Amino acid sequence: MRPIETVLFLISSPLLAQSTSPTPPPGRGVIEQATMTTLPRGGEDVPASAFVGTWSLSDEQNDVFDVVLDADGSARSNWAKGTHGAEGEGGRWSLYGHGIRIDYDDGWIDMIRFGPVGFEQVSYSPETPLAGPWSNHGKAVRLEVPLAEWVGVYGLTNVTDGKPFAIALQSDGQSFKTINEDKRGLWSIRGEVAEIRWADGWHDEIRRSADGSLEQRSWKPGQPRSEPPIVTPGATRLRREALPGTDAMTNRSRASLQVDPSTFAGTWNLSDEHNHGFNVVLFPGGAARSTWSEGPHGSRGEGGRWRPYGNGVRIDYDSGWIDLLRFGARGFDELAFSPTTPIAGPASSLSLAARTSKELEPFVGVFELRAEATGKPFCIALQSDGLAFKNIPGEPPKGTWTIEDGVAVVSWSNGWVDEIHLEPDGRVSQRTWHPGLPRATNPPSATAGGRRLRDGIPGPLRPAAPTPPPG
Repeated sequence: MRPIETVLFLISSPLLAQSTSPTPPPGRGVIEQATMTTLPRGGEDVPASAFVGTWSLSDEQNDVFDVVLDADGSARSNWAKGTHGAEGEGGRWSLYGHGIRIDYDDGWIDMIRFGPVGFEQVSYSPETPLAGPWSNHGKAVRLEVPLAEWVGVYGLTNVTDGKPFAIALQSDGQSFKTINEDKRGLWSIRGEVAEIRWADGWHDEIRRSADGSLEQRSWKPGQPRSEPPIVTPGATRLRREALPGTDAMTNRSRASLQVDPSTFAGTWNLSDEHNHGFNVVLFPGGAARSTWSEGPHGSRGEGGRWRPYGNGVRIDYDSGWIDLLRFGARGFDELAFSPTTPIAGPASSLSLAARTSKELEPFVGVFELRAEATGKPFCIALQSDGLAFKNIPGEPPKGTWTIEDGVAVVSWSNGWVDEIHLEPDGRVSQRTWHPGLPRATNPPSATAGGRRLRDGIPGPLRPAAPTPPPG
């Protein structure tokens, strides 16, 4: 809290409501195959109405300020430490990924979004690109009535010269103004009145009438409150517009407006809510395929689509799960939402995300091969942790794999060995050795062509593809 040398009076402010932790959703592996296409999805994009109102945030020095978000997209903060002082920052806000984005006229960007423990704020200075670590991170709290009705920036009239000035009323009880040498004060709510006591001896009240209009009442330093105040009608609560009679804020260089999708195309190391590792391949063009092998499709993993979403990407799987990859406090992180978890709320799981190494990336993913014994197709999933999974009925589903001379060598727990070759023309070929047949001294028992799966699941197990969410 900003220090005030003379304590004028004590204020009482309501405790800010805290969200309670929801009941943990079912695990990723409990979704039944018969209901995969009928389960409710993780939710559409967060509605704008979820964010309209007044929010308490903090700056990079951990000083509290607030921002008022109006339904028409205008925004006004009461951050009073900038060049405009108590006039704060005007701006615009819009839906952005898993929350909203506030673009201030001074070049700063605040994002309010759903985090693992509720709402959170991330901020970017005008010199900080969105495609990178943020400048500041903190908790965001929605203010409740009556505090939310008064917090903000107001345009008043200087009763000594008739010129306009601004005051900022902050949710921690501090107030600031744009005139006089000492610009600090404290404020409190008394019914339909906001009472402000300034450190320089002035006393102001903002009274709200039944029709919503505001009236300013002022007492000079040393003037008893029992005497009639100077009454000035027409006080205003400022939205985005600049204070009348002052210069509007000018745009400065801004952080990059969109995250380049190529930042995320490629292969990623993720983990599920049980901390079991898996991978997802984000193909150019929007197709996605995960190696998560604990669901009803086993080593076929999950097909889906991905798209830019806020300062990251959103992956909508055919199973109904949603993964968000984004820039987090320690680098990339993953937020996962089960089919029954609304995206407008806490995630089902949070974990770190990392790019798969360049050496492993060509082979990590899901491949469709041919079973040597039956000639029928089967799938194997190769993960960046060295584990391999397959879905041949009656055979153990697990194995391990390594790269030898540019070839993926998969050793299964029942003794079978497969090689996956990536041909120069992009084709995939398979070579298979029976159990007990050494690779080094024997030709393969069988060879066949294969392919790398993207977002398609061949055969009757494929669920109906959902309509991609708007965005």
